[in-house]
Formats: sequence, structure tokens, C-alpha cells
Amino acid sequence: MTQALVHIALVVKDYDEAIDFYTKKLHFNLIEDTYQPEQDKRWVVVSPPGAYGTTVLLAKASKTEQEPFIGNQAGGRVFLFLGTDDFYRDFEEMKHLGITFIREPKVQDYGIVAVFKDLYGNLWDLVQFHEGHPMADRVVRKETALAEIIKDQTNRALWEVKNVIDCVPDEFWNKEYCKMPCWKHIYHMLHSLDLWFINPKDKEYEEPEIHEKDLNNLDVISIKQLTREEMNHYFEEINRKLTYYLLKLTDDELTCMPRDCEYNRFTLVLAQFRHLHTHMGMVMGFIIAETGLWPRVLGLENFVPTGEYSKYF
Repeated sequence: MTQALVHIALVVKDYDEAIDFYTKKLHFNLIEDTYQPEQDKRWVVVSPPGAYGTTVLLAKASKTEQEPFIGNQAGGRVFLFLGTDDFYRDFEEMKHLGITFIREPKVQDYGIVAVFKDLYGNLWDLVQFHEGHPMADRVVRKETALAEIIKDQTNRALWEVKNVIDCVPDEFWNKEYCKMPCWKHIYHMLHSLDLWFINPKDKEYEEPEIHEKDLNNLDVISIKQLTREEMNHYFEEINRKLTYYLLKLTDDELTCMPRDCEYNRFTLVLAQFRHLHTHMGMVMGFIIAETGLWPRVLGLENFVPTGEYSKYF
């Protein structure tokens, strides 16, 4: 039989100030932030970086009798225990960010430990267990480097997308395929990548300057036409945006949901790979049918070209 302790509820005064503290000062990941209208509350879950076990449920006090427990859930005792793989790295970083330690670091039989307060006064141990201690292996996990694989494969995919766009002959740019011009198939593919790869529910997302209503919709005929130059500029914007995002992406963030989104980051990435290659394959089919030429793709083993290269196989 397998069971797990899933959440520890931590009573807080305000959702957003608690999220700010745990994500910006303790560098926790925001796993979920979902509004539950039937109870008029938010389900907010955070987790330490690199952790795959128990998470912390930030539960806003909703009744008067719950308020005295804000910051005092253990009656003055240490309430929660934050394990780390590098004690002094985290200790110095936390002090730099203004976190208050009420007990300085001390070496014990089991490891190095210090006690700090969260924003409400709850006491936490910051602890690094000695090698060989039964808890040590439960804190430190081997890196899987999934984020590095995603970075590499996205870089390859974006190169292939740009190459396919470059392979569309000018005379076929506005030609209709499946009742829509070729450029609109490309814009549909890029717009989805722009909107969905990182967080489709991002309230700060801004449509590109070239966009107008339904320009990305393959079921709606558009009066406006996009030029190759406009499409290339949009591609470069997306390329920069995704490259910056992936530079910061870590393995432990992949299973986390972006704010207000019901899908985790790994799902969003995989979904866009599926969508991207479905529509890129369609555009490649248009090119092959018209020219008899096969646009070059990279596969797993070929290097991304940095100099001159042939666009076709």
C-alpha cells in the first residue's frame, strides 16, 4: 500500500502577501492558485524548489476563531522543517532577503540547523541533514535535466519552423490551401505558440501589433494580409520570448501550474510541440506539393546550422 502526506495547511492573513513571501523570499514554486466559487475561497498550494512530496496549502482565515492561529499554529514551537542540500547558501540568501532568524546555525548530531520566522511569525527549521542520515536522501534528489532537454528540443523546433517559413515561395505566400492563404496557416501556428507555450491565462499577455480579431482563426476569412517581413518579425519576437523563458525554467517548475492556469508547464510545452508540428507538417506538405522540394529538418542528431546551409534536403 502506498500513501503520502499531500498538504500541510498554513493559516494566512492574505493570499497574495503570503504568495509573495513564499515565492519571492523562500523561492517556493506556486503549484496551484484556483478560485473555488462554491466556498468563495482560493486553493493556493506552494512547494519548495526541487521538492516532490508534501506541499503547503496557504489557507486564508475565514472565521474569527481561526485568526488567533495566524503565525501561531504550533503554540510557539517550531512548526515546519525546510530541508536543503546547501545550508549556508540558503541561510545567507534568506538573511539577504530580510528573513529573520531567531536561532543562529548550530551543528547537531543529525545536521546543521537554524530557526527562522515566516511573515506571520510561524517558526521554521532550516536544516541540512548529514550524509547517511535517514532523512538526507529524502531531501536531495538526482537532477533529471528535463528542462535542458526541453530547451534543446525547442531550439531545434524553432529553427525548423523558421526554415519552413523561408521555404515558402513568394508566389505561394497568398495562395489558398484548405480555403485559407498559406501565410494564415503560418500565423495560426505562431500565434498559438506565442499564446500557449508559457501561460495562456497570463493577464499581462499582449497581442502582437500585427494582430486583429480572428486573424489567427483558420475558420474565419480575413481581409488583412500579412507580409513575409511582418511574419519574420513576429517569429523573432516569439523566439526571443521563448528563449528567455527557457533560460530560467527548471525541472521543479515543470509540474507547477502558471498563475490562473489549469495546466502545468510541462503539459503546455508538450501540447505546443504537438500543435506546432501538426501545422508545420501541413505547410511542408503545401511546399512539397508545389515545388517537389523537401524542407530541411534537424532530427535528434544533426547540429543546428550556424552558417550557410541548404534549406532543402
